[in-house]
Amino acid sequence: MIIDAHVHTFPENIAEKALHRLESISGLTRVTDGTAAGTAAYMKKMKIDKFINLNIATAPGQQHTINTVAAENNKKYPDMISLGSVHPENPEAVDELRRIKELSLKGIKLHPDYQDFFIDEERLYPIYEACSELELPIVFHAGWDCYSPDVIHAVPAASAKVAADFPKLKMVLAHFGGLRLWDDVETFLTGLENVYFDTAMAATYMQDPGIAMRIINKHPIENIFMGSDCPWEAPDRSAAFVESLPISDDRKEKILGQNAALFYGISEA
Repeated sequence: MIIDAHVHTFPENIAEKALHRLESISGLTRVTDGTAAGTAAYMKKMKIDKFINLNIATAPGQQHTINTVAAENNKKYPDMISLGSVHPENPEAVDELRRIKELSLKGIKLHPDYQDFFIDEERLYPIYEACSELELPIVFHAGWDCYSPDVIHAVPAASAKVAADFPKLKMVLAHFGGLRLWDDVETFLTGLENVYFDTAMAATYMQDPGIAMRIINKHPIENIFMGSDCPWEAPDRSAAFVESLPISDDRKEKILGQNAALFYGISEA
């Protein structure tokens, strides 16, 4: 089973506008139309068995609707596992986390750049504490982002501080722990048991696969997932990056799908 652990979709009424804006900021070209239906069809074409859809509440008032739609999409698209989101500025964020648990969503996505916070700010700690208690993993954008190129909101040292302050919190730090900050990822984050990485955008930005090998060899292999960041990187390209690494077939199979299946409780059915 191949699982793409890092995918984004957008509501149909704003998908085209949102993708056009993000293309202009990033200089990247989309590979899907960004909708849930279009992405689900695309994943079948790419022979991706399941995918984790990462929703982001980019404004405080969005969180309730985003989580309701995520639960609806999980019923509508059997190969999609949509996560929820909360916004740090919404005073009901912690209560919403309890509703996310009741909706059977398997975790949340937070984006420090889009939601304007630094990962180790203590105003986020009530959210981290609640996610620890509710056993809700948090997927974070980590490292550089074209949306905020001059300010990095989740550097590896700060992410490591959160991991130490909340040892029961499962943290998925996207982009191999910190996009374009991989030397610091190796220094501060490798070996931490409650920290997980995905490979999103590695095929696009990680020019030297030796960097990936240094991180993989110092981190629990079960804590690494294949991810694409679709619609910005094609999942077959992301999978090919993993396949190209000089590691055993057993380790490749874990990264390509087994680890995410175990982490999110995904069956092949």
